[in-house]
Amino acid sequence: MKQVFLIVVMGLLGIFTVTKKADAIVDEVPILVESESMGPDELIEEKKLNITEMENEKSTYRLEEVLEKQEVGKWNGLNTMKKIVRLAIERGVSTNMIVLLLLLPAVATLVSFLHYVLGLRGYGIFTPTMVAVTFLNTGIGGGLLLFASILLISLFSRLVTKKLRLHFWPGRSMNLLFISLGTFFLMMVSSFLGLFDISKISIFPVLFMIMLAEDFVRTQLVKSKKEAKRLTIGTLILSIFGAIIMNIRLVQELSLLYPEMVILFVLVINLWVGNYGGMRLIEIGRFKKAIRN
Repeated sequence: MKQVFLIVVMGLLGIFTVTKKADAIVDEVPILVESESMGPDELIEEKKLNITEMENEKSTYRLEEVLEKQEVGKWNGLNTMKKIVRLAIERGVSTNMIVLLLLLPAVATLVSFLHYVLGLRGYGIFTPTMVAVTFLNTGIGGGLLLFASILLISLFSRLVTKKLRLHFWPGRSMNLLFISLGTFFLMMVSSFLGLFDISKISIFPVLFMIMLAEDFVRTQLVKSKKEAKRLTIGTLILSIFGAIIMNIRLVQELSLLYPEMVILFVLVINLWVGNYGGMRLIEIGRFKKAIRN
């Protein structure tokens, strides 16, 4: 009887083990079937997506890892901003947003310096700063392509509305319709070409580029085409400078690790530029004959 009992127990254990293995195999079968049903191109795309996700995770955590390596210590008054930055991150604010907010006044300071000291002119200080943020989102090449397309569409729609002899606001509304349809078409085409893919950008870069195109058209009407070209080119140059500065990884890390230094830099440079009384460097060649030795 004992031998029969042991044989029955062993048999039940064997059946239980085989059943478990069969369930595991059955659970794995859909994955295997799914992977076998996928073509080689789909498998390659899936691997690319996985690699892209891993790279994105590494890039998003890089700034946080740099921040974790820095020892702040106890509060002593001088490390107030560092404590605030860490508190904001603990409360869910992203490091990219903190870096962007810290660098925005720095880029505006750069625009102010290039305007008053070097002599580059643009549409104020707000437009070049916002277009610089747009270039961060789209890339400089994609941003220039987006602006050129919006500007051409805006000029074309102005010719159409001028022939229709509409009031100003209805004409501007039709202009926005042409710009929206043209931008949508450009996004669709860029997604196929892959050279400058702007199909995944948000609405804000498009709005900033529309604002710049509107400034160009308005300057043409109020002043002249030459002045509009000069201000637009100056705005793009200032924006490219700002985008290059903000895109430097070392600048991003320093602004996150030493936010008080960014604030001090902005204050000192603006106090100096605000009291600058010298001649702009571009104007030296223009007034060279009138300058005394």
